[in-house]
Amino acid sequence: MQKQAVIIYGPPGSGKGTQAELLARKYNFIHFDTGRYGESILYAPGALKDPILRRERKNFDTGVLFTPSWTLRMVSDATRRIAAAGWNIVYSGSPRTAFEAFGDKKQKGLTALLSKLYGKRNVKIIFLQIRGGTTLKRNGARFVCSVCGLPKLARSKESRCAFCSGLLRERSLDDPKVISVRLKEYENRTFPIISKMKKRGFKVVRVNGEPLPYKVFESVKKTLKLK
Repeated sequence: MQKQAVIIYGPPGSGKGTQAELLARKYNFIHFDTGRYGESILYAPGALKDPILRRERKNFDTGVLFTPSWTLRMVSDATRRIAAAGWNIVYSGSPRTAFEAFGDKKQKGLTALLSKLYGKRNVKIIFLQIRGGTTLKRNGARFVCSVCGLPKLARSKESRCAFCSGLLRERSLDDPKVISVRLKEYENRTFPIISKMKKRGFKVVRVNGEPLPYKVFESVKKTLKLK
């Protein structure tokens, strides 16, 4: 089977990360989570000594997207390494801006890089659709493990991860004020990319993201022709 590069789009809380993780666990994709990867860089020891990383950390903590040029370099470098190793790759919500997706006269965007590394016909875009109320409900009730990062989607009295028993924590990204900023960023900067990808010949498949994750995954598998 030919290697695939999959981009999963959708508003905050649509299940992008969950579906990407399922692909990674069942079909040997590398899930490249731009936010998590960037967060690991920004919260590394000594990161605040770098003025650029200070700027990006401020963006991250307030829900504003990373600076596109910084993000594109970071994601492109990692993508080349993953493709060179022969892996499928899946992105959860990235590229998030038109510049990251398509670049400019000086720098090629991620879609051009993926087309070169995987072949344009093997670059698949999935758009998870959910209602606005679902975004607020899911993000407002989300905890993640402080050790393995896996999510716990519903509030309960349990304070530890069911997988590794790490302590659960709330993400700064899921603060109601931050969610509001993230939604605006998505609507103004990320959502318009989808129509531009269609115009450039990429196939975009819409998938209902409202059902339980395993049901959504059945639709994702069908879209990608995975058994």
